[in-house]
Amino acid sequence: MNRILTLLAICLMMAACQEKTPAYKAKLDIKTEPYNLEFDRYEETLFNLDTANFQQELMKIQDRYRVFLDGDLNDMEAVGYLKDFAVDPFSITLYNRVKFAFPDLRQVEPIVEEVLAHFHYYYPDIQLSTKAFTCVTGVTADVPAVQIFGDDIVISLDWYLGDEEVYDQIGMPKYMALRRTLPTLAKDVAKALYVNYLEAWRKQGQVIDEMVYCGKLDFFIEAMCPTMPDSVLLGYSTKQWQWAVDNEGAVWADIVGSRRLYDSSLDSYMMFFGDGPFTQAYSNDAPSRLGEFFGLNVVRSYASKHDGFDLKQFMSRTDLQEIFQDSGYKPKK
Repeated sequence: MNRILTLLAICLMMAACQEKTPAYKAKLDIKTEPYNLEFDRYEETLFNLDTANFQQELMKIQDRYRVFLDGDLNDMEAVGYLKDFAVDPFSITLYNRVKFAFPDLRQVEPIVEEVLAHFHYYYPDIQLSTKAFTCVTGVTADVPAVQIFGDDIVISLDWYLGDEEVYDQIGMPKYMALRRTLPTLAKDVAKALYVNYLEAWRKQGQVIDEMVYCGKLDFFIEAMCPTMPDSVLLGYSTKQWQWAVDNEGAVWADIVGSRRLYDSSLDSYMMFFGDGPFTQAYSNDAPSRLGEFFGLNVVRSYASKHDGFDLKQFMSRTDLQEIFQDSGYKPKK
């Protein structure tokens, strides 16, 4: 009898574990082939040039670093601009922080290669990058942390220092600085792949359109980085993610009840997709971009409910409201 009860208990435990795994997650459980990139640290070369002969030094490395130095190095104004950056005290501070945080790239390389391996699995016909360059860019807001230029990936390591003090020096809001840690690198690489190879221009639509559009992007990122925590995926703290989960039904009821779901006004867009420390309309504990949270859940619901779900085919769909209707999304009450 005891043996039977023990077996029953084990079966119940196994069933409970299976129930806790969302259905959509199983569809992202794939086996990838290793993807190997060649990495080159441009920041180490740049900040160790002889600034007394800066133009000549740049010409020596131009062929190696065409992705950064493809311009006319006889243009003294351009050379002067780059020299000013290389000798700027804050730039040097960032470089030294990067050297300390990343004495080598053993933390960085597997993150980037794993994302590319997943992308190659879904899009084997797309010729991907073969080389990655790291650099320091000064944490400039209008320059993405990860960019793709032809066959090259460029990664600004100063975006991943996890150092609030250094980000405070450039006036970065705290809620943004808290996201600038190494775990966000995978997300940034995946987003760069999406922007470079998959994104198509579209006009801003109604709130529900924007939700599903953001949800598709986040689900794509999740497919490229399937072990990424939900909080990192959406750029929330753990506490903010839990608030969104706990209040999902109430906020959704308010969106539907106030007829904002099919609203296309700027006010509604900013309320649900504008970035910030919180969504004041609901609570100082409510994260910003709640529309993105709902969009991700809509797409997850769609993937869970459709047998034979194909990511590549799904990402090509542009009928956003039809995706919403087909998702059968019902938030927790």
